[in-house]
Amino acid sequence: MTTSVDVLQYIKFALPEVNVTKAMKLVYYTQAWSLAWTGEDAFSDPVVAWQYGPTTELAYKNFTATVPRSDGISAELKRVVDAIIGYYNPFTATQLVDRTHSESPWKKTFHSLSGGHEAGSAIAPTDMKKEYTMQALKGEGPTRPSFDAAIIDDEKFEKLLSKIRTERREALDLLASR
Repeated sequence: MTTSVDVLQYIKFALPEVNVTKAMKLVYYTQAWSLAWTGEDAFSDPVVAWQYGPTTELAYKNFTATVPRSDGISAELKRVVDAIIGYYNPFTATQLVDRTHSESPWKKTFHSLSGGHEAGSAIAPTDMKKEYTMQALKGEGPTRPSFDAAIIDDEKFEKLLSKIRTERREALDLLASR
């Protein structure tokens, strides 16, 4: 599965001069908006609430050593990251920190006696999905990219179909009996 470092590699490819704080916010927003737009995680590692806003420990610890790459993530995920960069890149790192501090996932999760990174708790994906879905419904935030049906692979299609069948089992059974 994709990790936050894979997303970071693409961000560093697209924005060669990006600093660590801004990059961490872009990684976070990629995960958050992916959950809102697709219902799926952009990457597998947890997002944590740190002093300077949400991030992943993996991306933070690997920022300096991360080599920019454009081929480490799917075409669909590139579209998500491109939308995030297009919307959030005009903001400074400080503005992005302030913005994440004003949003419910970080506010609900961050509790630190020392005020440092080490106190970060994991932000629930459901909290991210709820916050950014609400923003999208209000017309706030980046524009959702279009996703071509051709991009979905067989495995993802089968997983989605199985999920829909499970969620709609009662209705499908009722229709089949008529």
